[in-house]
Amino acid sequence: MLLKLEGNNPAGSVKDRPALSMIRAAEERGHIKPGDTLIEATSGNTGIALAMAAAIRGYRIILIMPDNMSEERRQAMSAYGAELLGVPAGKMEMARDLAQQMQAEGKGIVLDQFSNQDNPAAHSGPGGTGEELWRDTGGRITHFVSSMGTTGTIMGTGRFLKSKNPDVQIIGLQPAEGAQIAGIRRWPKEYLPSIFDASGVDRTMDITQEEAEDTMRALACVEGVFAGVSSGGSVSAALRLSEELGDDAGATICAIVCDRGDRYLSTGCYSPALSRPRPAGVSDFWPAVRRLAGRGDVYVLFTAGADAERADGASWCPDCRRANGAIESVVRGTGKVLLVVDVGQRPEWKSPDHPLRLDPDVELTCVPTLAKWDGFAGPGGMRVSDRLGAEFDGLDPAECAHLVSAFVAKHG
Repeated sequence: MLLKLEGNNPAGSVKDRPALSMIRAAEERGHIKPGDTLIEATSGNTGIALAMAAAIRGYRIILIMPDNMSEERRQAMSAYGAELLGVPAGKMEMARDLAQQMQAEGKGIVLDQFSNQDNPAAHSGPGGTGEELWRDTGGRITHFVSSMGTTGTIMGTGRFLKSKNPDVQIIGLQPAEGAQIAGIRRWPKEYLPSIFDASGVDRTMDITQEEAEDTMRALACVEGVFAGVSSGGSVSAALRLSEELGDDAGATICAIVCDRGDRYLSTGCYSPALSRPRPAGVSDFWPAVRRLAGRGDVYVLFTAGADAERADGASWCPDCRRANGAIESVVRGTGKVLLVVDVGQRPEWKSPDHPLRLDPDVELTCVPTLAKWDGFAGPGGMRVSDRLGAEFDGLDPAECAHLVSAFVAKHG
C-alpha cells in the first residue's frame, strides 16, 4: 500500500497541477490574458493553487468559498493576493452559482474546474499524476484510490492508468450522508461535475466523518504523514480494500494524500481530545479496530447499550453501569488506547446470532468485557490476546478498578 504525497507541491496540494493547467491552456487559446480577473468557486485547495498561479501569471483573482472552510486556507489565499467572497457553510452549489452570475455580469472569467477538461488533463498528460504513479510503481499498481470533489484527479489519473493496464481498478471516495469533509462532495445530480464520467470509476465507497478524521490522526502519529481529512478518507478506504483483498492478492494499492494537515489545525480536528477513538457500534467495530493498528497498546471495552427507559442514558446492564467508568478511567489514565464498543441492548445482545458472538476473532460471551488486542491476524484484523469478562460480575467500582489495574499492568 503506497501513498502519493501531493501536499509536497509548491502550494501544498494536488490542485497545483490543474490550476496551472487551466490557466496555461486558457492563455494558449486566447481566452484569458495577464491583467484579466479570474473567478472561481472553491472549497479551498483549488483556490490556493489558483491564487498562486494567478500571482505567477499576472491575474487578479476572486475566490468564492463556503464559510466553514479553515482559517489557514483563507489566509493562504489572501497571502497570494486573492480576494475572498463567502457563502453559507456547506453551500458549495451556491458558490458555483454565484461565480457564474458574476461572470454573466462581466465581473471576470470563470475557469470552472467542474467542467473544464484541462483539470483532468493535468493528471492524464505527460508528467501528470497518472504517469508518475505508473513510473514510480514500475507498472505494478493494481488499485488507485482517490477522494472525489471536482473529480479531476480521479478522472485524469484513472484515464492514464487504464490506458496502460485496463485491469487497474479505480476506486472513488465520497462522503457518507451527513458528513462534511472538506474537498470532497456527494453532488446533487444537477451539480455533478460535467468532467465526471461514471464509467471511469470501477467502485465508489462512502466514508464517514469519523472514519476520515480518525484515520487522518492515526496517519500522523503512526506513519508521520501529516495530512488533511479527505486524505484520511482515502487511506481508510485503502485499508478497507487491503483487508478485503487479503495478503495473497499480490495487489499494489496507491492512495492520494491530496494535501497537508497544517491547513486544518484551526478547525480543531487534530485536538488531543479528539485523538481518542470514538465509541463504535457493532457495524463499525472492525473498521475502528483497523484504524488503531500501530498505535501502541490497544484495549477494547465491549459494553451494553443505553437503556432507553433511563433518563441518564446509562446501560441496562448493572455490571456495565458499575464497571464502565472504572475501566475507562484506569485504561485511559495509563495513556493506553481504549476503544469502547456498544454491543446493543438486551434483545440484540442476548441473540445467539449476535455478530460478535459468532466472529471467531472475538467470540464475545459476556459484557462488560475488557480485551487486550495485538497485531494483525489474517483477514479479520486484530486478534484478542487476553480478556476480562465474567470477573466483573457483582464487583463495586473500586474492585473493578483494582482488577483492571492489575490487568493493564500485566500487559505493560
